[in-house]
Amino acid sequence: MKGILVLFTIFEHALLSNAAGHEAWNYTDQGAWSSMTGSQCSGTSQSPINFPPMVEMVYSENLKPFSLTGYDQLVTSPTIENNGHSVTVKFTNEAHVSGGDLGSKFKAAQFHFHWGNDNNRGSEHTYNGKTYPAELHVVHYNTKYADINEAVSKPDGLAVLGFFIEVGPIHNCNFGPVIDTLKNIPDKGNSTSLTPFKLRHILPMQLRDYYRYMGSLTTPPCSETVKWTVFRDRLYMSEEQLQEFRKIYFDSSKTKLMVDNWRPPQPRNGRKVYISFDVKANSSPVHLFNFILAIVIFCVQLLCV
Repeated sequence: MKGILVLFTIFEHALLSNAAGHEAWNYTDQGAWSSMTGSQCSGTSQSPINFPPMVEMVYSENLKPFSLTGYDQLVTSPTIENNGHSVTVKFTNEAHVSGGDLGSKFKAAQFHFHWGNDNNRGSEHTYNGKTYPAELHVVHYNTKYADINEAVSKPDGLAVLGFFIEVGPIHNCNFGPVIDTLKNIPDKGNSTSLTPFKLRHILPMQLRDYYRYMGSLTTPPCSETVKWTVFRDRLYMSEEQLQEFRKIYFDSSKTKLMVDNWRPPQPRNGRKVYISFDVKANSSPVHLFNFILAIVIFCVQLLCV
């Protein structure tokens, strides 16, 4: 029974991450992605992208605050998997996001990470050429469709919330359940259960300021069906926590460490990037405030380390 569950999990992830057909792919030879069956990796609306300076983005009054439901509830039956490309966390509870000019209600299906071999690289998106050590993607699918497998091929099928991850001064306890379990999934195909946690706790407190554009999955077949939201405020992990990601492997024989699992920015090809706040009217030192707030929160949470 356990073997059947593992096979189902691997097959399900192939659909969720859209590895075209049953073809193998890797981050070393990304040029081969475009030749894979059903691939859109050479399309004109690809992700990730480099976000231009804020003054070059288009302010949109339609980009209102998001409404999160179920994010404050403990996730049910959380599992974590090394799928040979990333670390993916899945759950079965009802967590939804709406508002933010998404046009529909989207259900959270999973979240995963991208990271570099060192702190000079790792994020997929960049801002004005700046790269961050890691990036978190929370993947949602449009509830007008039966499931994520149906939604992934629809033009309005997916909404991904993206967050840059920066190095912080101390451990981020909110990522504790994930970090503490990485040692149990060192090889491709490994999966295990997680201590229940609240999705809202892993996100920044301030979610009003964000960037929006239309793009694609960042893994094969790079389907151009994603409404991307990347937030201005960053997440933080300690250096030690980031190093734990760099100890697992792409393969099952422990020959290649899982590092640099990111796709570089793709051409925007005239696509507009929208912003949820008016740069001219918003001149407050929001990042400094939130950085200080993050440190305070971490200090309060030292009891959970």
